[in-house]
Amino acid sequence: MGQAPLAIKGTLCELCCQFVCDLFAFDFEPQTVYPARWQPISPDSWTEYAWGDGFRHHETLDSLSESSNTCEFCHVLYADLGSLDSDLCQGWLGLYPFWVMGRIGENKHKGRFRAGFRGGLSRMPEGGGRIGSIPLHSFKVCRRGPPSEGEEIPFFDAYKASPAIPSTLSPPEIARKVTRWQQECLTAHPACAQNAYRHELPTRVIDLGEDKAVPIRLYESRGEEAPYVALSHCWGGVIPSVTTLANKMARFAAMNEDDLPRNFRDAIEVARALGIRYLWIDALCIIQDSKADWLREAGKMGTVYAGASVVISALDSTVSTAGFLKPNRVPLAILNDHYAVQKVFPDLYDYLLQCPLVQRGWCMQERLLAPHILHFGGEQMFWECYSDFKCEDGMNFSGESSGHVMAKFMAIRKHIGTSAAQANELQWQAWYQLLEEYTTRNFTVFSDKLPALAGAASLFKSTKPAATYVAGLWKEDIARGLLWGAHYDHMPGRKVWGISPTDTIVELSRPPAKRAPSWSWAALDGQIDFWALRINGFIAEVLEVEMGIGDNVLTEAFPEGTLRLRGAVAQMTYLKPSVGPRSDVGMLTFGQDDTCDDETAILGGCVMDLDRQSSRICWVMIMARSNDSWYLLVLDKRDDGSYRRVGMATSYSVRVDPARFEMEDIRIV
Repeated sequence: MGQAPLAIKGTLCELCCQFVCDLFAFDFEPQTVYPARWQPISPDSWTEYAWGDGFRHHETLDSLSESSNTCEFCHVLYADLGSLDSDLCQGWLGLYPFWVMGRIGENKHKGRFRAGFRGGLSRMPEGGGRIGSIPLHSFKVCRRGPPSEGEEIPFFDAYKASPAIPSTLSPPEIARKVTRWQQECLTAHPACAQNAYRHELPTRVIDLGEDKAVPIRLYESRGEEAPYVALSHCWGGVIPSVTTLANKMARFAAMNEDDLPRNFRDAIEVARALGIRYLWIDALCIIQDSKADWLREAGKMGTVYAGASVVISALDSTVSTAGFLKPNRVPLAILNDHYAVQKVFPDLYDYLLQCPLVQRGWCMQERLLAPHILHFGGEQMFWECYSDFKCEDGMNFSGESSGHVMAKFMAIRKHIGTSAAQANELQWQAWYQLLEEYTTRNFTVFSDKLPALAGAASLFKSTKPAATYVAGLWKEDIARGLLWGAHYDHMPGRKVWGISPTDTIVELSRPPAKRAPSWSWAALDGQIDFWALRINGFIAEVLEVEMGIGDNVLTEAFPEGTLRLRGAVAQMTYLKPSVGPRSDVGMLTFGQDDTCDDETAILGGCVMDLDRQSSRICWVMIMARSNDSWYLLVLDKRDDGSYRRVGMATSYSVRVDPARFEMEDIRIV
């Protein structure tokens, strides 16, 4: 035994008391001899070995459920395990502090333990594959108060350092945590400190007044500088109480808080907790039935979010009426004055990927532009600045050294935000990195895809004043911007980027009406990869970019334009995938009778944007070459002689004679 058992003061059943007391008595280390109810697991079984020695808790899920009505510890367990499929809940429940997991190895962090029913251990989901991730359905002993001054905590004594998350989030608690996070930004983050000064108020804001007794009102600013809060949220359909031409004047006198949807009332409560008088919410501060006002204010969206002292992010709220200040966020079992037990939260990147707000197209630029964001998740708060992504549970994330799309967005947000703050010119690659994340998002209104990017484009253009914006791309780097294609899942560990016949390719779709020229990524919906981030050797020459609508107009929803290119072009035949019905990767041949055996007539790695299962005649242009690797646009020729983009190909180990292509000037619409 390592130390004395813990003195329990909380409301715990006998089984939970014994488990906790034993853990502390063991000093969280495996034992040679265990007390009653502990089950050493045989190393002959990989499943048992991976879970390690365990404590035999309740005999059934029903027994755990019944005990959860009176035992706080059982309630924490049941709140997490109760939703498991029935086949995972067979046998008695075990609590396992000494688990082993793949590359991560054994659990050396004191205070953490897994939970699983004996009959379902081999099928329990493990969760994130990131190195250092803790398996799903894990729990932790955590600290109720901060460490004492000067207290030194060994690295693996996680239970002494991991803070407990309050089940109920009060305004004073919000203010306390935000103040601490803000102070860290001001003292330790140069890029954040540069954004600490006051910014000019947006055109309209909600004036919360200096006293709750005074009604809130819509206020039209006069160019004055003052701190304000902005809300980033999902509309989720029609929002009650939006500002219109009919009610605008009355709202300058007073607004009824009780008439507002729950998200807006929660935002008011947070702004007041932070001591900030002014609040900006799009549905209230932009006149919703005035196209002129909407277009004017949409063009200013970048400065609105960039100028906010704090942007409130309602991560998990799907509709405006749902609210984000939950009364019961996550259960907490009190052990005594110093310690409690709580679930371990899922991997942050995986969690963010499924958040409704992160899936929303408009939210990307709101998050990109904001120097300081206070995220409200369903279970904890997060603070995001240009240096860190901090969690209430004490975890910090930077987005570096990870291929996860959420991590990559953190990194590019930091890069773009810091560069803009320091007036450094951004490279074209930053725009393509941003678009790769942006194209994972969804829109309720298909025509919003380009206008929702206007703020980000404005920020990017601020570092390149001479750059010309054309249909979501930049004229000065248009050749590289044309080489985009449907996203494919690059196998971890595969060093060379390239599409193989067995890869899974994202399905793209066409919007209800034409939204952009075929050469623009905005013409289609679905996740896009930009090959300019991965290759060099571009050889196609852009002769002219002619925009009929949308030349350098950041908010244009339906741009129209024609490109004139000079490059090596050939007529070929697209052969549909032959690997299987779910394969998306076809081939290009010079003749329908050419076979795979004749490498001089075949180009592989062809992925059509749409309709990948139909063979057909097409034209291709070589956009880039590097040794024997070719990257090509796949085109369809129209009756008027112009071309329309229909796909792209990444072909490796090419044996085709370049002389089979002819130099031509072509127009793509």
